[in-house]
Amino acid sequence: MQRLVDMRYLGQWRSLTIPVSAPADLTDAVARFHAEHERAYNYRRDGSPVEIYRLSVRAVGVTPKPQLKRHELNGTGAKPRGSRPVHFDTSGSAVETPLYVRADLPAGTKLEGPVVVDQLDSTTVVPPGWRAEVDEWLNIRMHREDQG
Repeated sequence: MQRLVDMRYLGQWRSLTIPVSAPADLTDAVARFHAEHERAYNYRRDGSPVEIYRLSVRAVGVTPKPQLKRHELNGTGAKPRGSRPVHFDTSGSAVETPLYVRADLPAGTKLEGPVVVDQLDSTTVVPPGWRAEVDEWLNIRMHREDQG
């Protein structure tokens, strides 16, 4: 846990962040502020009031790297749950476009645009001339058909 006090001379906008121990000794923190101010800005004003305008605590630690589950690329059986009209730049009118639900797409699923994939937090649109494939980590990867 890092405990920090942001301080500045009263009336100034420049500030410095001073680490403090627990419990905080403000007399020591102000003395360190004066010394740090002199180091950073080449002057100090020991008799001037020091303003504390923010107290913060920062937790720093090491977390284990996530182990992502790799899925087998079997990608069969994904069926659209309906369709909806979608306007694309390449067509003058709406194109009836198949609608898939994201949770229904296993790894290895391949879709040719135009397609819409709905999920709770986003919508993926695969336009005409594009294809989408669900990889082994369940990411949707899109490619233009003329670019491999």
